[in-house]
Amino acid sequence: MAIYKAGKNRWRVRIWHRGTRQDWIVNGIKKDAEAFEARKRVEVEAGSVVEGRVAPKFSDFCVDRYKPHAKAHLRATTWSVRRYQLADLIEFFGDLRLTAITPLDVERYKERRLADGIKPISINNELAVLQAVMSYARHLRVPVADLNLIKLPVREKSRLLVWSDEDVSRLLERCALLSPELVPIVVFLANTGCRRGEALALTWECVDLNQRMVRIEPSEEWQPKSGRPREIPISDDLHGVLQALPRKSRHVFPATLTGERYAYWPKRMFDRARDAANLQGGPHTLRHTYASHFLKEVPDLFLLARVLGHSDARVTRLYSHLLPEHLARARNAVRFGAPVVAAPTTAKAKAARRWNVPEIEVTAASDAGTVPATVPERRTRRR
Repeated sequence: MAIYKAGKNRWRVRIWHRGTRQDWIVNGIKKDAEAFEARKRVEVEAGSVVEGRVAPKFSDFCVDRYKPHAKAHLRATTWSVRRYQLADLIEFFGDLRLTAITPLDVERYKERRLADGIKPISINNELAVLQAVMSYARHLRVPVADLNLIKLPVREKSRLLVWSDEDVSRLLERCALLSPELVPIVVFLANTGCRRGEALALTWECVDLNQRMVRIEPSEEWQPKSGRPREIPISDDLHGVLQALPRKSRHVFPATLTGERYAYWPKRMFDRARDAANLQGGPHTLRHTYASHFLKEVPDLFLLARVLGHSDARVTRLYSHLLPEHLARARNAVRFGAPVVAAPTTAKAKAARRWNVPEIEVTAASDAGTVPATVPERRTRRR
């Protein structure tokens, strides 16, 4: 046992692994040092300490290594959310070393976040960030615990919230009365299905009124989720609105006061108009509404996927129920009819029906020809 006295109530724990010596000082009685030595030996055998390197604390690794990596590789909008998720994770796991995080710690984290009133889907997103941190540490060959994260069950909505024609008209009327500067951008979202960030970052360079096309392409201000540019046709109603807009800024929908692009979506103004219209939902509801009305006129999920900038599978899962009569078309896809059996006329036939024995048709040969006869199939009873 590699435990040596190092002073009063102090013990030196020494472990050799692959020719490398590791020393620790443990305060307490000898039994504490023995327990520490046993735990460290298990970690060493499991690969938690490799070539003399001790796993860093979660907070140190996030600040020194992961944050610079994430900030350089993630979209600006993603990083703006990721840093707050990291702050919550660091607050809970910060003092633990990467090799000391256990599944029990993760369960306690989930319990605490639920107690704080955080929704399960948000907690699952935070667990995904925790997994990303551990994966990046593993990529750098930093010792980490082998965690199998179990996410919380999330109850998905069976139907997306969609506004009718009357709802959108009422919303635009309230916008015109309460916040007239919102009308063009709301008309744009309703006629293109764009995300609000795509609309805020849109510049006149990406609008071709002659060809009636809008290009959504990556820029320093905005990057589509798919990372790929796409084109969206301009409807007749939207064409008139865009033609009437002044071009005092390079952005199509600038803020009224500054003339520059909105730093954030004007949530307060939009919510006030939405509440006045007695509606529920947000600007993303206009995206679902566009998909619904699109499929009513053009039931083509592949084309909708290109317009919205989603993968085919995801669009099918989200919007397939919006196809007109999508379930009615499957009504007679598979058809198995019940057999037609004549009503029983004899006692034996009644018994056969009672025992669910089918009648079979046999042919008896004679000198005069063939005589068809219907004979019930016999069933042998056990005695």
